[in-house]
Amino acid sequence: MKYRYISIIILVISVGGCHSERLKSESGKSEVNMRKNLRWIPVGNVKPLGWMRDQMQHDLKEGFVGYLDKIVPDLIIEDDVYGKDRLTSKVKNKNVGTERKDDDWEIQYLWWNSETQSNWWDGMIRYAFMLGDEKSKKRVRKYVDHILSTQDTDGYIGIYARDLRYKHITENGELWAQATLFRSLLGYYEATNDKKVLSAVKRAVSRTMQAYPLNNSEPFNIFKPYAGAGHGLMFTDVLYQLYLITNHSEYLDYALFLYKDYNSHSMEEEDIMLKNLLDPDYHFAGHGVHTYEHMRPLALAAYFSDEPKYKKALDGYIQKLTRVISPSGGPVGDEWIFGRVASADSIGYDYCNLQEMLDSYNLMLRLSGDAKWADAIEKLLFNAAQGARHPNESSIAMNKSDNSYEMAGGENAGNEQKERLEQSCFFKGNPRYKYSPSHQDVAVCCPPNASRIYPYYLKAMWMHSDAGLSLNLFGPSELNTRIKGGPVKIIQLTDYPFDLKVDLVIEKAPGDKFEIAIRKPRWAINMVVNSPAVVSEDEDYICLSKLWLPGDRIHISFETQPKFNTDHDGHKYLSYGPLVFALPLKGTATEIKKYSFPGFRDLIYRYADSQSKKTYQFINEPFSVKRNSPDHRHPWETAVFLTGKMYDQENKTVREVELRPMGGTILRKITFSMR
Repeated sequence: MKYRYISIIILVISVGGCHSERLKSESGKSEVNMRKNLRWIPVGNVKPLGWMRDQMQHDLKEGFVGYLDKIVPDLIIEDDVYGKDRLTSKVKNKNVGTERKDDDWEIQYLWWNSETQSNWWDGMIRYAFMLGDEKSKKRVRKYVDHILSTQDTDGYIGIYARDLRYKHITENGELWAQATLFRSLLGYYEATNDKKVLSAVKRAVSRTMQAYPLNNSEPFNIFKPYAGAGHGLMFTDVLYQLYLITNHSEYLDYALFLYKDYNSHSMEEEDIMLKNLLDPDYHFAGHGVHTYEHMRPLALAAYFSDEPKYKKALDGYIQKLTRVISPSGGPVGDEWIFGRVASADSIGYDYCNLQEMLDSYNLMLRLSGDAKWADAIEKLLFNAAQGARHPNESSIAMNKSDNSYEMAGGENAGNEQKERLEQSCFFKGNPRYKYSPSHQDVAVCCPPNASRIYPYYLKAMWMHSDAGLSLNLFGPSELNTRIKGGPVKIIQLTDYPFDLKVDLVIEKAPGDKFEIAIRKPRWAINMVVNSPAVVSEDEDYICLSKLWLPGDRIHISFETQPKFNTDHDGHKYLSYGPLVFALPLKGTATEIKKYSFPGFRDLIYRYADSQSKKTYQFINEPFSVKRNSPDHRHPWETAVFLTGKMYDQENKTVREVELRPMGGTILRKITFSMR
């Protein structure tokens, strides 16, 4: 790959490349090499602009993000599961949203509302502060005040009354309910610097660490450890965040203890077990969302432990991950993986998988400084995640596939065996394959996670480094932070990913020299940087260093061409920059549920076109890029297209076609054979 760099002043290449060093943790343990020592920037300091702000603003003001508590008030408002409605041994069932009746098994799901509530509030908090919406800020302050009022005198915050907490012998949501809640509270703390919130979380975490003493307890030694117990390993998210805030190594030590204990017992979700990760013949088989979120506790063990087995296990995880990533970046899991290899035609992904995978990539980017994780974040968000949103209505697909011929029960499942299809939830009549703002008939888990995914993208966009700032992800945005004690404000002017030009405008600078490292996307053929700065580079970043002044600008442009790629099935698909393109297929929509609030409904889609489009083939001719001035309200359908010729096998003729970004489609086909 060749890059070209242009500077207004003399170009200087530093022998050592961008700033890097080898670090040690607070406890003195050597970490895996961290090239830039990247550090997240607090919530609200990176704000969306342009099309991204318009989309997020709509989600908050008119869409499922701002209205989910009104659409499902019984799950979010009426069940005060962290307060007066804590679970006791007397509670045998409750409304958790699903229409399924599992009788004796219902007790397994009694923690569900804590996940629905806390993940949704996590998104709401981040939306409120990233958009600067005062009404929403007032809502989240009221919520946070209520949660803090539920804290017991011993510090406990959670969903269980005294007769159940920390006494679990079977499936439970103890650590998971705390993990989802404390993640949201720490996000609020980042945005507000409210010390009483941090104090409350620290006390609550301390109470849990006392209940399950370090290296002297077995929190995962339980009978029938199903989804809630497996999710409980994500308490490590909270521990790592507290470590970053306090610099106290006890939180890292406890995170490693939880991962070790998880490995010591028979668990339902075993993809993260060391024995499996170190086995080259083992392939991911578990519930997708667990598999992809569990990358994070493994990564912490690999980077903060002296034991080489964890690094080897992380390497094994990454190797296995390549099998399950679809052309759009979506990881297999509809709902389970079952050892399958990603297939655009016959295997889908769950929206919860998308958010948890993106968050795991985010952590890997922070820990490693390797820009491949930033490439993975962009691919997943702009293709799989955006492509699982309805382009015109406020709803998402709980399950979606790259090639989507029906959204009425998984009828695009191809030739998979019926037994496997029923297990994987990819069968005719499966309600996950529809568009809904709530998916209450199955579980209200994916819409809350859909409210988190853009804020978590913005979380990874800019990071602090030892030398200054690292721009990892592109998109219209505003950064406000401090470097060397002085304020920094940088506007990212761009219509990316629809246009591949970016202008960085320095509006405030600290009056001291610092570095801005800019990621080199791996899809770019050339990258042109025009800047009044001393420039150096390494494998992943171009680094610009100077005493920045208000009014300084950095002009970035990426050069690339539409590219044919090959998927796991040997089929071809087209990408341009970070976007994957699809042939839209005509479908007929049927409304199957209408909500009391205007603009919200559940829809299914059935294929309404002739079969000829499914029999098209690529021919070995290049596609051209067609751009329009983007409609910021609907950029995915209007901003950029690929035009070219494909062979129509049914009519035995070559036809002109126009391909659209996946994010602007409902029914579609992205993979074709090459003629």
